[in-house]
Amino acid sequence: MTFTRDFREFIRGAFWPDVEATIRYDPYRVVPPGDGYHFGDPARPVVAHLQFNEGGPVTDITLVSLIGESSHISAWTERRVPMLHGELTIPEDADWVTIWFSYMSSTGRKIYDSNWGKNYRLRFYREEIKTLDSFVRNQAAMPLNEFVCRIAAGHDVDRVIARYRIVNVKPETPVTSVDLHRTDLVDKDGLAIWETRGVFVPNDAVIAYDIIYFVAGRPFKDDNEGAFFLACLPEVLKQAGY
Repeated sequence: MTFTRDFREFIRGAFWPDVEATIRYDPYRVVPPGDGYHFGDPARPVVAHLQFNEGGPVTDITLVSLIGESSHISAWTERRVPMLHGELTIPEDADWVTIWFSYMSSTGRKIYDSNWGKNYRLRFYREEIKTLDSFVRNQAAMPLNEFVCRIAAGHDVDRVIARYRIVNVKPETPVTSVDLHRTDLVDKDGLAIWETRGVFVPNDAVIAYDIIYFVAGRPFKDDNEGAFFLACLPEVLKQAGY
């Protein structure tokens, strides 16, 4: 579970109950400018607070530096910046992972990184959402083809969005968000099937996309573990050397 300085959150690898998990956290999300904080200072720790069930106990984990203490602050635009680390085992009976962070400033005020009080809730999305199919549909008589994406999602999912961009043009196109429509169909596991409708793209487009889905109004992301999902015509993929 990675939390970057530009306030993005990523999940990488197997994310399940009863697995060992690592928290990677940039402290400058929560440390105020000019506070005099030294990266990894054990006397002024950043603490991760985790909860795994509604109303369940809170687990506190003090995040530590694996490279020692440093007064140097890496620019957030650098490709690799040092992160604080924490380790935990996700409980076997976990419904999800809710996490927030705290830091005691030099003035004695406790500061929180908590998604404006809502906290960050990370769900085990492989249990409740999966990509069934995605492709570009050839429309020979039309000047554009159609991007088709079908998703199977749990019945508590109330909205699904595909965020896509065309990556085989320079510059790449901006990210476009489209809502998927819930159909009356279900997959073999009983999950509801959602699909795009009327999303038109250039004939030779190579599309990279991720999925944002909502449960009880909270957004969650599936980006294929950072690799994104791809869709294009088979002959375009062959021309690209795949």
